[in-house]
Amino acid sequence: MKSVFWTGMKFSCLLMLLGLSESTLAQKKAAVDNSKQYLPKALQEDFLIFRKTLETTYPSLYRYTDSVTMNAYLDKQFGLLNRPMSESEFYKLIALSCARVNDEHLIAKLSPDYLTNQFFNKARPFPFTFKIINRRFYILKSAFSPSPIKAGSELISINGRSMEEMLNLLLPAIPADGYIQTFKIRHLEDYSTTQEENLFDIIYPLFIEEATSCRLEYIPVDEPSTKQTVVVAGLTRDEYRKFYKERRTLDKPLTFTYLKEGVAYLKISSFLGWHRRVFKQNFDSLYQAVFDELKFRKTPHLILDLRNNEGGDGTGEELIAYLLKKPYRYFDYIEKKYVGLPPVSAYLENGKQLYVADSTVYKTAAGSYRPKSEYYRLWTPLLLEQQPKANHFDGQLTVLANGASGSMAAVVCSFLKSNQRAVFVGEETGGAMEGPTARSFTKLTLPNTHISIVVPLTKTVNAVTYTKGRGVIPDYWIEPTIGDLLQGVDTELNFTLKLIDRE
Repeated sequence: MKSVFWTGMKFSCLLMLLGLSESTLAQKKAAVDNSKQYLPKALQEDFLIFRKTLETTYPSLYRYTDSVTMNAYLDKQFGLLNRPMSESEFYKLIALSCARVNDEHLIAKLSPDYLTNQFFNKARPFPFTFKIINRRFYILKSAFSPSPIKAGSELISINGRSMEEMLNLLLPAIPADGYIQTFKIRHLEDYSTTQEENLFDIIYPLFIEEATSCRLEYIPVDEPSTKQTVVVAGLTRDEYRKFYKERRTLDKPLTFTYLKEGVAYLKISSFLGWHRRVFKQNFDSLYQAVFDELKFRKTPHLILDLRNNEGGDGTGEELIAYLLKKPYRYFDYIEKKYVGLPPVSAYLENGKQLYVADSTVYKTAAGSYRPKSEYYRLWTPLLLEQQPKANHFDGQLTVLANGASGSMAAVVCSFLKSNQRAVFVGEETGGAMEGPTARSFTKLTLPNTHISIVVPLTKTVNAVTYTKGRGVIPDYWIEPTIGDLLQGVDTELNFTLKLIDRE
């Protein structure tokens, strides 16, 4: 992999759901068997391969859960495979097991056949988007015009299930670092301009019910003392494709401006390579230009906006060197789970290319493998001391972040927080401060069901001070109200500007 954080793989399910032409779908429709059941022997074989991958190839199985608890959980899941199951039933078991590991990069995906041929035959996606504030759901956008529910109305229940019950069923299915809940919450929303799917659209029919219509109980935004009920149809594939395109806007990954005299604003919506290529942005040259200008103008205040930034590649690492003032260590250590080839290489994408030379590593007491010091530069120069850029920013830094600030964006936040370099406004970041399991990845495909799992291969531990399993906790926990959102008010940014004015 060229990318340091292969985040694009996380949300490729939607490309399967929407990417095929109508003619292709028509040709395949007749061959679909929606009632296909897998026998226990096939399911058990797939699960054992999955578990062996976790135990022999994935390096962070016991990072957030002790081995006794995790092994008991996996044993229990295996014990459920005593009857025939459909792919979607087995997928739920695999997806819940992945989420139980508490790693945002360990992600299960349904088979291409299910996504392209079966999903829309069984269910109809939800026709609204929403914002979750204090665990309450507010309608934002509708696939219908006119909308049967006004924007800003609060959803109370779907088909008789309360929204709190909905959260309790769905959140355990979403993988997230450590014990962070904000990441899971934001992933039920349309949280990012680079997001390729709304997870609620996918996991509601999988983990709650395969419904073709929804009976919605809600509190109207203009009649807050009443409750109303409406029945709405779910979306067909064509309707969903249209709705998705309407609600998704892709912004430039990097924008820079001055909000007023002495206050600069740098927004980075992703560190993703494909995103930069779409807008023909070169972060190396843009960073140089931005920080040269900050230095030239002796700018006292910089606001760095990393909200809804799901991560990306090494351009985030580069940004850190422009924001820290002193030499720093990036990694405390990194490690792999295996040497040679992974024991399950036959089931892994590019499995024969995942070789780790035993001469370059030493074995830890816990049985993992870390690079020897003489091979640091070969593995990654980030194991060596890092120097700040000559034109690094010296002024007051404020960072806006939220639960959708994950992966590389969370890493940037971690270094700024640990080095007491910035004031944070927003909510807890979506990535754990201690570092992700990322950098290199493979894809495991189970031979019988063809369910796949994105498997990160390198455990990283940042050279920062952290609380186990937690992200960066903001100095000022600020969330927008639904009124602010409807009026286009940027609650966190406005708070930050007032904070700067008081200094």
